[in-house]
Amino acid sequence: MTKFAFLIAASANYIPGLNALFNSLADHNHKEDIILIDFNLPQDFLDTLKHLPFSVRLVKIKGEKDQVRGTAIERFRVAVELGKEYEAICLLDADMFVVSNSQLFFEIASKGFIVTGSNGMIINFNKAYQEQYQTFLGKDEWPYAKIHTSCPIFISPQDLDWFDTLYKARQISTWDDFLYLNILGIKLGKDKKMLVMPPYCFTGIHHFGVKPETGWFEKAGLILSGTEEQAYMIHGKWWDKGWRDDLPRTMARFFKDEGMSGKSIEKSERSTALAYKLFTKYSRTIGS
Repeated sequence: MTKFAFLIAASANYIPGLNALFNSLADHNHKEDIILIDFNLPQDFLDTLKHLPFSVRLVKIKGEKDQVRGTAIERFRVAVELGKEYEAICLLDADMFVVSNSQLFFEIASKGFIVTGSNGMIINFNKAYQEQYQTFLGKDEWPYAKIHTSCPIFISPQDLDWFDTLYKARQISTWDDFLYLNILGIKLGKDKKMLVMPPYCFTGIHHFGVKPETGWFEKAGLILSGTEEQAYMIHGKWWDKGWRDDLPRTMARFFKDEGMSGKSIEKSERSTALAYKLFTKYSRTIGS
């Protein structure tokens, strides 16, 4: 067992994403433990995990029929229960893969900070939000510039009360209510120790990874954003043809709204092609 661990929850429909995630972790010399929450993963896939260069701890979810509860929600409980065994853990989604080694963020988290990724927006957690989540912040207006995604989150045991409170509150009515996670983090003071990385560095959420100004490109063996900041992870269901086919349609609306054409569209297409090429590289069957 190492002092750090990634925690991932997954079901059978995420096998291509898990292949890409685990192969990319191995290719980028990650040695941390993997805590894998197994919601009906097939045995033939589980058998391939023995080929990985790091330890995989399986956590079986029993008695839960709902996939959302068994993965996106139960991961917070498992994080609290097993996270105390490590100096820091990191929550990842099963449709993420890494493009650089991120051990530094574990080291930072182990010193008492929280590292996560920006959602790329500012939300005012005003009175209406506070009443919705029954989480009161002491004033009616609370513009929050650290809106972050649910993954990745690098965190140490001293801050797992955040996940514990979230899980026990049972206020999550959708598969992943990240707004409740955010407002609860403010209430518990987690924002005061939080480092929030730009969206194109950790996830590419809201298409930041393929927008012309911030889209990914490759230089000197590194994956960089359009602002020449290093990218560490890429998120998305790149194996899903429907998801991929929808991406250019979404970007076409963005180009139209922003009055973009020509080279801007070409830059976006190159970023999309790069992300898909990287996913294809990593999505091989583990051990092949």
